[in-house]
Amino acid sequence: MVSPSYLLSGATLIDGTGAASRAGMSVLIEGRMIAAVGPDGTLDVPADAIRHDLAGRTLMPGLIDGHVHLLAYAGEGQKDVHLWNVLTFLEEQTLHAAANARRALLAGVTTVRDMAGGRPEIAVKHAVDDGVIDGARVLVCGFVGMTAGHGDLFCPANIERRLWQTADGPDECRKLIRQYARDGVDWIKLCTSGGVLSIGDEAEWRNYTMAETLAIVDEAHALGKRVAAHAHTRAGILQALAAGVDSLEHGSSLDDELIAMMLERGTWLCPTLAITEYILANGAARGLPAASLEKARALRHGQLAGLRKAYAAGVPIFAGTDSCNTFAFGSHAWELQLLHQHLGLTPSEAIVAATSAAATAIGLGGKTGTIAPGRWADLLVVDGDPLVDLNILRETERLIGVFRDGRLLVDRGLAQAGVGVV
Repeated sequence: MVSPSYLLSGATLIDGTGAASRAGMSVLIEGRMIAAVGPDGTLDVPADAIRHDLAGRTLMPGLIDGHVHLLAYAGEGQKDVHLWNVLTFLEEQTLHAAANARRALLAGVTTVRDMAGGRPEIAVKHAVDDGVIDGARVLVCGFVGMTAGHGDLFCPANIERRLWQTADGPDECRKLIRQYARDGVDWIKLCTSGGVLSIGDEAEWRNYTMAETLAIVDEAHALGKRVAAHAHTRAGILQALAAGVDSLEHGSSLDDELIAMMLERGTWLCPTLAITEYILANGAARGLPAASLEKARALRHGQLAGLRKAYAAGVPIFAGTDSCNTFAFGSHAWELQLLHQHLGLTPSEAIVAATSAAATAIGLGGKTGTIAPGRWADLLVVDGDPLVDLNILRETERLIGVFRDGRLLVDRGLAQAGVGVV
């Protein structure tokens, strides 16, 4: 699809690298790319470019949510956390996944990494890439889980239709990864511990043997796919790190030894603070089982201390909310506030965690996440300064423009209320 050229001028620029913001800056967009960045009046601008004066506004990279589950209910109200997926036609769920990709876009998110995907999420990925639907760009993690593992226990045991295909033993795991690679996933995900929302297990349950974990990581890497590991317990984290995963999700039991391993291996950490905070505050009203609430409380007890240690030690962190059927899409910027509030990231560091750091972590470094020539034009126009108040990014009415791939897909008065075409 051909996009017009845009000149965005007069902006206060947050480029996503952590550098100080700069006032009076212009960005030229040509096609899907950022063509030039510089002080106002210094760029060579095509005569037919659409020009917007962003005086008083902030221009920053679109946000990246590194941990979501698109195949979730997107309609009005709420559906049962554990039954909606298994009682709904997959074709219908796919439409909801597309709506969630758009809901993320409306909240300023230009890229998401889906953490338990397959063909429905791949379909949404392609539809977004082809301009068939408007939504956040989608990266898909094919989910490899064991029988009676965290993923397999997201629906009651007596329901024959499981949410995800299981694989047991190294050879089955390798075959499932090859099937995912054939379908076109971007990543592979596995679990090395139990979880919070699964029914009938405990977080301490081992998910996969070391032999199976090694086979999963080896096969995925052999096919050019990075590997993410869901791990809450110390044993689960140790197993995942020893096998060589690329990103650690949740990381609820980090200690000095595990942090040292992450630093040595360059493993990325996605803390997913938002889902835990949501469950603790709203889980009972949402209808979550008492066992899930207790697991969440028990894990939270030691989670924050370990995450703070990891951040202080220099473990690379990126933002992910775990938006899903429990925690609805649209509150993605909350994760930035929580990283600031609970782990001590500065507002600038929190923005980096959801832009350039996230891009690097999920394999899009050098393509998006920063505002620089040659990057995809994934941009967010904000009414206000998020470096002063991160909460601005949660106020959708203040996200007055969202560009993805050079296309203005969300316009909340970009050419109005003092932000005029000049």
